[in-house]
Amino acid sequence: MSNLIQTFSARCDAVGVKPVEVLRRAGLHGSVWWRWRSGAVSPTLRSFEAAERVLGEIEAHGAEKLRSDEPPEGGEAPASPDPAPAIIRNSEEVFR
Repeated sequence: MSNLIQTFSARCDAVGVKPVEVLRRAGLHGSVWWRWRSGAVSPTLRSFEAAERVLGEIEAHGAEKLRSDEPPEGGEAPASPDPAPAIIRNSEEVFR
């Protein structure tokens, strides 16, 4: 395991969060952590920076911020905003 990965893991441990959860919050698949850790692949700069950014937010605001973003037990996750721009969503109205 590289020094970057070891340091990242130690920082996650220090704030009480699993590295897999940090990566998921950064928009990466959870399996990425295991591939990074095993040395099967190295993180790209973009993916590692995203993970570092999320971990930095957790360090700044505490792990309870991470937990507060989770839906309550038995509840559903909040709906994500529609990623399509309004012009694309409204194009159906134009072609009716």
